[in-house]
Amino acid sequence: MNEQFQHELKDVSEKYPNLSIYKKNGLGYLKGILDIFDENGITFGQYSIEIHESEGYPYRYPKLYEVGGEIPSLPDWHKYDNDLCCLCVLQEEILSCQKGINLDFFIEKVAVPYFANQIYRNTEGHYLNEYSHGLKAYLEFYTDLFKSGDIKQWELICDYCFNRPTLGRNEPCYCGSGEKFKKCHLYVEDALFVLGKERVMSDIKKLKE
Repeated sequence: MNEQFQHELKDVSEKYPNLSIYKKNGLGYLKGILDIFDENGITFGQYSIEIHESEGYPYRYPKLYEVGGEIPSLPDWHKYDNDLCCLCVLQEEILSCQKGINLDFFIEKVAVPYFANQIYRNTEGHYLNEYSHGLKAYLEFYTDLFKSGDIKQWELICDYCFNRPTLGRNEPCYCGSGEKFKKCHLYVEDALFVLGKERVMSDIKKLKE
């Protein structure tokens, strides 16, 4: 049992009156209707959902299920056969949860945008922003992170990040851009350390195969 998750259920159910606490196998979870509001506070979408604790919470997202059948259970719709929602690539989730999250944050910053993007797809025929699936999603994630699709450059940055002394914030960045480190690849190093050397190098190896 995740005590933090269980403790947060009551506060969240009070903030979101259409979500109620249920129990399964002695564990509490949220179930009900999640309203999606526009910028004027007008409801423009509703989804039947369940939110269950996950093993890694609060350093991983809880499990979000869309149980009303509004979203097809297909990979292209970011929803699995068991109604579990595919929210983002794992690396993005790890960075989002690096300092720990709470259930209110998850609903507001993750669940609501996920469903809002589903509504956007229903209207426009495509998602506003999305990663692909599988290794292609990894490639897109790291391309965004490094601001480059050059895997050799990724490896160079990882070598400096994981194997050499960290530069001072005001020193020239090792990438040769001429920018100070703090304005260039410092933020990338911060993300790489959170993801961890083993994970990052394993991901890059898979992308090179």
